[in-house]
Amino acid sequence: MLSSLIGAVIMSSVTVAMLIAVNVVNKGTANFGKFPLNDEEINLLKNAGWKEKLDIQSINDDISALDFDEK
Repeated sequence: MLSSLIGAVIMSSVTVAMLIAVNVVNKGTANFGKFPLNDEEINLLKNAGWKEKLDIQSINDDISALDFDEK
């Protein structure tokens, strides 16, 4: 009887830990791919003809507005 109770407690704690891990992963992927442009990427865009600061800011805004959730 005692071993069944201990087993149930262990199963419950493992289930809670797994749900917490899934929640952390879901929150982590919410911003996946939404990092602002780094210096190397900005230089690459400038070499490609996107020299205006407003153009680069527009690209950064478009990146932050991306929605990766499949609905």
